[in-house]
Amino acid sequence: MKNFLKTIRTLSLVLVLGVVLFAMTACDGFGVDNSKKIIFYHTMGDSLQQVLETAKAKFEAKFPGWVIEHTQVGGYDDVKSAVVADLQGQTQPSLAYCYADHVAQYLTTKKVVDMSKYINSTEQITYTSYEYEMDGEDYKLDEEGNKIVASTVEAQEVVGYTAAEIEDFVKGYYNEGFATNYADYEKYGYSATSILTLPFVKSTELVYYNKTALVDCGIVDAAGKAKAPVTWDELWEDAAIIKAKYPDSTPVGYDSEANWFITMCEQNGWGYTSATEPHYLFKGEKQAQWLDTLAGYYDKGYLTTQSAYGSYTSNLFTKGVETGVTFSIGSSGGANHQKPADGTFEWGVARLPGSLQSDGTIAYKAISQGPSLCMFFEDVENAEEKALMTWEFVKILLEPDFLAAFSIASGYNPPRQSTFDIEAYQDHLNGTSITAAAARAAATMVDDFFTSPAFVGSSTARTQVGNVLVYAMTGQKTAEKALADAYVNCGGK
Repeated sequence: MKNFLKTIRTLSLVLVLGVVLFAMTACDGFGVDNSKKIIFYHTMGDSLQQVLETAKAKFEAKFPGWVIEHTQVGGYDDVKSAVVADLQGQTQPSLAYCYADHVAQYLTTKKVVDMSKYINSTEQITYTSYEYEMDGEDYKLDEEGNKIVASTVEAQEVVGYTAAEIEDFVKGYYNEGFATNYADYEKYGYSATSILTLPFVKSTELVYYNKTALVDCGIVDAAGKAKAPVTWDELWEDAAIIKAKYPDSTPVGYDSEANWFITMCEQNGWGYTSATEPHYLFKGEKQAQWLDTLAGYYDKGYLTTQSAYGSYTSNLFTKGVETGVTFSIGSSGGANHQKPADGTFEWGVARLPGSLQSDGTIAYKAISQGPSLCMFFEDVENAEEKALMTWEFVKILLEPDFLAAFSIASGYNPPRQSTFDIEAYQDHLNGTSITAAAARAAATMVDDFFTSPAFVGSSTARTQVGNVLVYAMTGQKTAEKALADAYVNCGGK
């Protein structure tokens, strides 16, 4: 009978998923004071929290005596509100989901941890390595079905990342965290090399399209297959054809008005916001002309948006072409909501269209979304130790095995390229589901992702330009009036 040891460092994705989880007996946190409790605010629903529990259990087994307490606060804005309030109180999070706009506000507290200190550290940290004995192919289990611990040993690992591990992050995602993306970062004690966030899982915007409707309308390639639009001009040409054949349809649906406005500014270089004064650049002639064009398409019945329709346009997409939309533009992370009932029609997923430039090139840019991770210093005696332990939990959350499990469950894309080498994730990408198709499409766009500058007031700008698009598109205001009002609402003079 062959016995061998399998350590915590070589746990497979199956273990990460919790099928045979070594740390089910880890400390449950009762009786642990806050000095050794890491509080994590997030937006995860029940299914994702089950995946998160595997990371929690692994951390608590690795560092006995330390406890992870995670809380679903609500949506992303709810997390921001909770963090802002709690940073002023007695109990605050150690770690939170974040968007750059949120972090711009957190910086004023000077409690945001510069993670470059840990990322670049070559110091060693001691942890507990659990080793398990196996007989043949069967684990030895206790009465509750947990693995029997053969022994525990102390092991060491480097606190930071190697150059290769840093390179493993998708560059665009990783670079989002640098302090230089934030206005006045030096004012709050950070440098150009400071890293304020690390990417967790990400999404972008994609075009979900009705292949059956496109074929019926003759919108096909040389092989007779449905052809997704490559440019916005092609999209509107297709919309006219679809509307003529299906007069009760609305060919195009776009879920996020703010994203659309910001993306068009980025693709065409029109200006949206700047990290330096003057912050607000969106009140321009080019932006107004584009909004006028959209209003014309809206009047023809070519498009709707989430605000205009009153719900996500995926609800129109799944209805079919006759009374729904043929192109639904929405998040890659929400692909499951775009899936029609079986047999309704054949669907496809494509990258966001680009803007045709005067020189004949196509400018592709797509907004990068999805949560990043932000750490906070706490007013406790062991603040440095607690920050280090929070960092160690962050590292577990960013391990490729865990990211693969989380990405499969969530539909979001992982931030580390090595995740794509994991067999379970490869199987997921090779699948036929709409979630897999969205992940494949988003993975081809990484070189074109962008984020907007973050400063106190940048979240207001985002809200305002979303309103601008709705007002101008539906005729509630002229484009010029909508832009001017938004500029004033943002504090522009």
